[in-house]
Amino acid sequence: MRCVCLIAFVTTILLAGCNSDIVTTSYLKEVNPKCVYIAPLQSESPQVGQVIRDVLEREFIRRKVAVCDAASATVLITGATFTTTGGESGSNLEACESVSVTAKDINNRVLLSASYNNSGRDTVSRFAKRFGAALASRFR
Repeated sequence: MRCVCLIAFVTTILLAGCNSDIVTTSYLKEVNPKCVYIAPLQSESPQVGQVIRDVLEREFIRRKVAVCDAASATVLITGATFTTTGGESGSNLEACESVSVTAKDINNRVLLSASYNNSGRDTVSRFAKRFGAALASRFR
């Protein structure tokens, strides 16, 4: 009984720390070969969208998922960020609160929908790395 309670406790702690939700469709398994193009994410700051795209792409490559240009890709990933602006004493600090992406195949069928909630206020590159690793695992 103690073992079951310990496993349940550890599982609860691990799942509580997950900030991403990823939903896949059956179409994702049908796409073969999977060659992914990640478009720059829409953001109030174009640099933020580009940084997230670059980090996601590096994580896909690190996890051995093929990355292609838009013309030859079999999977297109697009998305957007939600940012807030605030600060003290007139400073303007921008924080990326969350990211949402959608993956579609060349026939425009939705393969995957995912979001990441940056509740820990991590840097863009840090949370994009975590999110990219979780996303890439779904494409192998």
